[in-house]
Amino acid sequence: MASHCVFLSYPLSPQTPTPPAIPRIELAPFMSLERGDDANVTLVKVMTHTGTHVDAPRHVVSDGLSVSDFRPEELVFRRPRVFDLPLRDDTLVMPSDLEGCADRGEDADLVLFRFGYGAVRASDPERYARHCPGFGIESARFLLRSFPRMRALGMDVPSLACVSFLERTMRAHNVLLEGASRRFWVIEDMDLGGNLERLATVIVAPWWIAGADGGPATILGFLGPEPALAEAGRP
Repeated sequence: MASHCVFLSYPLSPQTPTPPAIPRIELAPFMSLERGDDANVTLVKVMTHTGTHVDAPRHVVSDGLSVSDFRPEELVFRRPRVFDLPLRDDTLVMPSDLEGCADRGEDADLVLFRFGYGAVRASDPERYARHCPGFGIESARFLLRSFPRMRALGMDVPSLACVSFLERTMRAHNVLLEGASRRFWVIEDMDLGGNLERLATVIVAPWWIAGADGGPATILGFLGPEPALAEAGRP
């Protein structure tokens, strides 16, 4: 495993931006040293699809696999591929935007798209939550054809779907997650702002909740000697 490790996930906080349908995280003291208790214990109220998180197939498939149905080795990715895809607010990703990716990652087990919205997340959380670009049904199908070994898809926006066109794009999740015993992750709201040119290994560690349809995740990237970064649409 490579020697240098970076976080590819954000810490959870009450300020974590969320799409309109997802309430913000709530933290409250359950026990407190200041109140005379023997320890600090915090009560956390959070939706499974908050902050950096995984979508398991059960998110959109009633009998799909849950988080706890995955095997340990399915949390480790040794052939990640990073693509820069700078797009404007409220943009629906089309297959034509992805054509340059198809021949530069056929062996990828984890495909990451960097729209460049990490800075927006920090400066304008409301814009980030409501107006980021996202994938639709056609582009999700294109990705499956282009990356036959892909086991997970991640991005630096809060949803795979384009929130502004949710009625047209939410079923992009189904394209990626449906199927008998489908073993696939969608990873949303990732921190991809660092230098990832030599990203060699990624470990995805979601909250290990039995039967969960998804959950917040800590994601670690290990940097190695080989480049893993490309720009969509360019050789």
